[in-house]
Amino acid sequence: MWQLGTGEERARVAIVGCGGAGCNVLRRVVAPPNALRIALNDAVPPSIADVPTRILVSGASLQGYASMDEKSVPQMETDEEKQISAALLDRDVVLILGGLGGELGGWGMGLVGRVARILGDTTLALATIPFGLEGPIRRGLAEAQFRLLQRRVDGVVTFGNDPLLQVAKDLPMSKAFAALSAIMARPASNLPAALGRADVAPLRKTLARVKDWRYGMGVGREKHRCFVAVEEAYASPWFTPVPEEIRHAIVLMSVLEAGTDEGEILHEVQRRSPQAEVAWASLPHPPGDERTIVQIFAGL
Repeated sequence: MWQLGTGEERARVAIVGCGGAGCNVLRRVVAPPNALRIALNDAVPPSIADVPTRILVSGASLQGYASMDEKSVPQMETDEEKQISAALLDRDVVLILGGLGGELGGWGMGLVGRVARILGDTTLALATIPFGLEGPIRRGLAEAQFRLLQRRVDGVVTFGNDPLLQVAKDLPMSKAFAALSAIMARPASNLPAALGRADVAPLRKTLARVKDWRYGMGVGREKHRCFVAVEEAYASPWFTPVPEEIRHAIVLMSVLEAGTDEGEILHEVQRRSPQAEVAWASLPHPPGDERTIVQIFAGL
């Protein structure tokens, strides 16, 4: 077990939204002072007008660029790569947001991962997966992009669209997608705030040890708030159904009582996943908020 963010110097983080889905998540991200938001898309919709760094690309060429092997083609040759490289300059960690199955977002995520790997950055991708009923072509494209992304980045956290049917079944689809974007924006906002520069190397090793990462979040109140928050996180629709299989866990928490609540939350995580190596951080707690919030990245 090790605590994140104990050093004074903060990790320098880039949060990159790729394509329409990634930019929809990005606009909801509240970036801490040590993080920079970057939008990669083929246009500048009003939703990302306030994003300080924007990279315009054409979806037609992204697959070929993203698929170039960094060992065979170790140098960045294309204008797109050079633009991405300039945006990622002096960053330690790159968080990549997007949706798999489209012509731009999925390949764009792979290209950002390629550039970040050449630069030596630690990388984590948060990616949506199409509905199972969307057809074999889109599912096949998403699978190819997912396999490429696994080779390009240190870790991939997946968010399937199918669970939206159970958590937002009474909402119109546009609002259900907006709800998923808001869910993904929370870890993209909070993980950068938790990281110190001393965490970058061990985080990369942790992410690279497993290829299947999941995310869960829970909220608890009053007397049994810690138990309830962890229980809800483990019950999240994008989490793993077998807690005992978790080998690595990154736990972010916002607690009412520092020390007491943190210890109880970590105990509850280890009780459910006794084999897990745990990295954890306590986030600032908003004044007047009576909730305890727990977020867990689980590596299987």
